Amino acid sequence: MSLSEQLAEHATLPFERGRMLPLEAYRSEQLLKAETKQLFGSDWLCVARTADVPEQGDYITAQIPGPTGPRSLIVVRSSERVHVFDNVCVHRGAELVHGCGTEARITCPYHAWAYRLDGSLVAAPYMSESTELDGSPFDPANHSLSELRSEVWEGFVFVTQNSRTEPLGTQLSGLSDVVSRYCMSDYMPVFESVDIWNTNWKLLVENFMDAYHIFKVHKASFGAAGDNTRFTQMQPGTSQWAHHTVLNPADPDMCPEANTSLDGDWRKTIVLAAVFPGFVIQLQPDWMWFLRITPVGTDRVRIAWQVAIAPETLAAQPDPDRYVDEVMTLIQQVNGEDHPIVESIRRNVDRPQFTRGPLSYLERNVYDFDRYIAERLHSH
Repeated sequence: MSLSEQLAEHATLPFERGRMLPLEAYRSEQLLKAETKQLFGSDWLCVARTADVPEQGDYITAQIPGPTGPRSLIVVRSSERVHVFDNVCVHRGAELVHGCGTEARITCPYHAWAYRLDGSLVAAPYMSESTELDGSPFDPANHSLSELRSEVWEGFVFVTQNSRTEPLGTQLSGLSDVVSRYCMSDYMPVFESVDIWNTNWKLLVENFMDAYHIFKVHKASFGAAGDNTRFTQMQPGTSQWAHHTVLNPADPDMCPEANTSLDGDWRKTIVLAAVFPGFVIQLQPDWMWFLRITPVGTDRVRIAWQVAIAPETLAAQPDPDRYVDEVMTLIQQVNGEDHPIVESIRRNVDRPQFTRGPLSYLERNVYDFDRYIAERLHSH
């Protein structure tokens, strides 16, 4: 049976008969090309937070998979809104900026073509004698930066490379009903990093949304105060996103009194959510941790991740720096616990010694994500 046929069959499995994806799906170069085109080339991808560019002129660079390789982007705030442009001068293709910073204009380092923050070309030295292709005088209005379609959702900036993709706000309206109460757009960034792990990108998304491994793999970190499995509530996913919640009654300090947006059990509830294909987030009343996951190859994944703290939580700390250090120590410990597991699974995909057993009810979101993959890719 071909991989396409296996995926078509997988897409029809009810949750009760769910398994992980066919092993070939984690090692197929052909499928990776389809993923790049059909998923990362069409669906919504997170590239930044609005908190990364809080003031006019602030910019950061980001990277997403493109048709022929990584696509470099500029996320910049103009006087009106946040824009996302290709990080390339339209004149001769020079990369415009690196890293992050603040500029009144975006100026090409090669020939000094200068662009306003809305992407329009404002200056092009020594071009007065040049002409357009039709022979008319050179017109800066014809040479704006290439802008990607973007939306801001709950403080996150998403882009799509497909003009026909359904609006993000429409896709995520149900997830907004869950997370909007946290006001996470106000969370203050305290750490960011980009890592490369030697595993398939799908295995990492699955791992993040897998509530089954927490009691074992993270016994010394998330489970240090006790096993919260009985407080985990799995939710059925959609074709665009999935989530589950964990009530954490053992942590009375998770939500400070100054937080008035959360009430009842929400003051001690953790939300684990995924926006397909590659955005995952752990959202808590006190802090959040999110990953932007993109493939580098069938056995390598790029992880751009960030940690942010709720402003009320940070303000309530007698020693904010120490608190941030404690949160980062925890998250680094969790990363260290996950890293060898997901890399070992990818190695074993190449030398299959297992038959893909039934899923636990705690793997409901893994099933949701795998169904998304199978439904979207079985014809490719």
